[in-house]
Amino acid sequence: MELWQALARWANQRPDHLALLTVESRLTYAQLASRSGALAKRLESVPGNRIAVHTSDPIEMAIAFYAIARSGKTLVVIDPAWPGNLATSMATALQCDFVLESTVPRPLPGVPRFALPPEPPEPGEYIAPATKTHCAEDLLIICTSGSSSRPKAVLRSAASWEASLSAGATILGASPDDSTLCPSPISHGLGLYAMVESLHTGGTFVASGKWDQKGVASLLARLSCTRIVSVPTILAKVLALDDPARFSSLRLVISGGESLDQETMQTLHQMAPSARCVEYFGSSEHSLIAYRERLANHPRTPYFDGQLFPGVQAHTHEATPGSGFGSLYIDSPFNAKGYDLSSDSVIARCGTAIGIGDQAKLLGSNRIVLSRRNDGMMNLNGNNIHPGEVGAALNAEGLANAVVRIDASSAPARLLAYTVSPPRNPSALLTGLQKHLPQYKIPHQIIYLRSWPETFSGKLNASALDFQDLNIERSDWLR
Repeated sequence: MELWQALARWANQRPDHLALLTVESRLTYAQLASRSGALAKRLESVPGNRIAVHTSDPIEMAIAFYAIARSGKTLVVIDPAWPGNLATSMATALQCDFVLESTVPRPLPGVPRFALPPEPPEPGEYIAPATKTHCAEDLLIICTSGSSSRPKAVLRSAASWEASLSAGATILGASPDDSTLCPSPISHGLGLYAMVESLHTGGTFVASGKWDQKGVASLLARLSCTRIVSVPTILAKVLALDDPARFSSLRLVISGGESLDQETMQTLHQMAPSARCVEYFGSSEHSLIAYRERLANHPRTPYFDGQLFPGVQAHTHEATPGSGFGSLYIDSPFNAKGYDLSSDSVIARCGTAIGIGDQAKLLGSNRIVLSRRNDGMMNLNGNNIHPGEVGAALNAEGLANAVVRIDASSAPARLLAYTVSPPRNPSALLTGLQKHLPQYKIPHQIIYLRSWPETFSGKLNASALDFQDLNIERSDWLR
């Protein structure tokens, strides 16, 4: 299997080269291969196939990823940001046989624990290639944000990840000489993929595991990074550290999820004038779809206009007359198998192509124009948030028909909820919402209105939902 063979090769060729650097620890390629190899041997002897990994520690995630891949089992990512009841129910629904734990308890009731091995390798230990490695049909199950409170579990094969790593590394600039900073959550698709991409190509992965301003500043002070991979909101926070010396070696910024705003682009150009910026469009279901190089003087547009990654074929259904946009279907070796049977969702298929509701139009020479996704998803500090999910939780706690928005008028950006329901006790409301939502999806502030702002036609005037000229009864801070 390519994934393990690549790690074994780097461990033997450059055993002392730094593979991972985190706020609290570091790991060489020899140590990573030794610890994951030892764990793989133990996993081979246990019954069952699906192994949950419940961590925000990049080193724990890396050891678990390669051990599970080598042992022929399936890794199930359980997001540590989920509430305990959701994490447990997802692990149960996905039929996890064990959960890998470190020395710090992160209990998932009902799922047997399996400890990560802490032992470093012996000096000079040889790492044998995995000549007999067998691979599970499903390498990985990772959950994507859904339009309801239940995340969608996406099944990925080893072949699909290996194909995307092979096709994307050159375009996304990953090489053995690179040190890649990823300040995004390691339990999310972008962070996990960035880690495996860096390790697969022999580079150094520098990560905080989740957004941590002090931790990221510390990492940048300890190692000169040549690449940064994250989402626009977190990239803006990294650049806001406002010390050009931290970015003196930066040559490439990779932005996933959506386009960078013009202010962030200008800041990037000021901080690291020689750095290139590549934006890419993808999803957990498709992996890589399209990319483009973003120049400092290119303004942000309502659409993503880029090139399909090599190997990606696209077509659309039901194109709208005039605009030419239709429902996008992607056929590529990077595609996921689909959703796990435990999911309520079914992926749309057309032959071997799959679609998840993206709207696009195709131009010549493998050029594609994609509109913003129409499911209302928002992004706050690198986390995807569906207003419908937050609204459903508020409704369950007695605040019907709430409108959820992000207020980015001042730093830091905040999640707001507007409602005309009777005010609730803030402490009781927070306790109730924590049963339904991870912390980052809980509104910072609840704004109780006496009445909704209306348009001339009597419809809700969503554009007026700010603190100007609103009939506010009261507002409560939850966090």
